Amino acid sequence: MRPLKNPLYFLKIIVPLLIFFSFAFNLVVAQSVSVEILQQGKSFDDSAYYDILKVDTENYWLVGKYGIISNYNVNGVITSVNYPSNHRDIYKIDQFDENNFIACADKGNLYFYNMVSNQWKSKQIAGFENSCFYNITIIDKKSALICGGCSAIAHSKKAIPNGFIIKTTDGGETWTKVYSSPFKMIWSVDYNAENKKASALVYVPNHTNLFSSSDFGNTWKKERKIGRGIYYDIESGNQQEQICYGGKINGSGKLKYGSDDEIEFKESGLIWSKTVLDNYEIMTACNGNILFSDNGTNPQLIHTELSDQFSLYKAAFVNPTQAIVVGSGQTILQVNIHPTVTQE
Repeated sequence: MRPLKNPLYFLKIIVPLLIFFSFAFNLVVAQSVSVEILQQGKSFDDSAYYDILKVDTENYWLVGKYGIISNYNVNGVITSVNYPSNHRDIYKIDQFDENNFIACADKGNLYFYNMVSNQWKSKQIAGFENSCFYNITIIDKKSALICGGCSAIAHSKKAIPNGFIIKTTDGGETWTKVYSSPFKMIWSVDYNAENKKASALVYVPNHTNLFSSSDFGNTWKKERKIGRGIYYDIESGNQQEQICYGGKINGSGKLKYGSDDEIEFKESGLIWSKTVLDNYEIMTACNGNILFSDNGTNPQLIHTELSDQFSLYKAAFVNPTQAIVVGSGQTILQVNIHPTVTQE
């Protein structure tokens, strides 16, 4: 083999190529996250937003304390929604189909809205005048389950829970009690359309149990103990497992996938909700905290200093790299995700 006429040629040409490919194949996309405060009050008395529902491609309804409903437009404009309010706290809003909405509220109140007619109607369900309708899950275009308990519990007062689950099969015209227990509080109910199974989080002193129904919520049975303390909300995850989250307001947040061991977040406070879009995940927690995760990475705690120790109850993505988060004190935050290319 003949020696190279010019050894420097190898160094000048080949080595830079090796360096290039070494870097090129180790490029990763990381995310930085920033938070903007769009709106907030001064104290907990300044109402609160508990839930968000996308009503069309550009508008989201924010519902909450004292019966407030606001419209958030993707251009950042926030306006009030006029409806026949009786100023009862609205805890959840959902829809039977693209035109028919239902909001569940305190003191046994329900609100219905039809987008085609632009008409509202409200009703108070007899026998539930001292109860809060805390959570709702839709089964089909006419059927839904609502859970809750004593109104005083939802307002952080001590009382006998008188927990219940009720069901409608006619779009909310009539409701039937399908489960009740005087000493249990039912915080959340979820219907999984894939396996046609309904689940509920039932709290008894010191721990939370998972109840399930395999007949569209008509009958219920205890499935297993979830864990100590309050698990506040439940949703269906991949492979038909339930995802539960909760914790303590002034303590740790907790997350549990199926029957796996719980995951604890020591500084977040109670986890109120989880929202996912593609690879991004936002969990809302207490005292201005959110937990952000990208592509299954360990969640990053992001704290926003607010006027008070406001809880953040719900998040919704308004585009692939932007979300709004709502909470106590009429708080509305905008979360901006900034993809950046870095070297691994």
